[in-house]
Amino acid sequence: MKKLITPFGTISIYINDIEMEYQTIKLENNPVLFPDIDGRYKLTVKYDSDYSEHFIYCKIDDMDCGKIQNGHESGERLECQAFYKGSTKISIGIEYDIGYFSIEEGIDNYDYEGIYLKNGMGYHILQDTKSHEFTFGLAWINECREENDVQTWYGADPTIM
Repeated sequence: MKKLITPFGTISIYINDIEMEYQTIKLENNPVLFPDIDGRYKLTVKYDSDYSEHFIYCKIDDMDCGKIQNGHESGERLECQAFYKGSTKISIGIEYDIGYFSIEEGIDNYDYEGIYLKNGMGYHILQDTKSHEFTFGLAWINECREENDVQTWYGADPTIM
């Protein structure tokens, strides 16, 4: 199984505690939104419902969480977490809005939930989840500064891929 390697470590995707294969798509850098991005990827996994709860999560293997700073970077239809090590920053994003409620429809727009992990992001698959494909966005900058910090947030947003 081929895995994506980042400056923070190797990326793995699991369903519950079982590692699963994922499709890796290298994305082009939009020179207006994120000209300083060093890596930008879309990772997708397929899921066939068995009408049980599951957790599908993307994590950075072997990351020393004690030496890494992290923080939430959420936005509209985006749950994202950033990790910083020295001048390097990586963001992992999923399409979801924690607590989002559609006033027009009176229902939640997602049939799954988002999860923040100490070393990644995940999806909580519910018994009635009908979605069959789950996407993780990853973007990193090797020389992160205050003026380009937001670029990984845009780069890891699955809704603009």
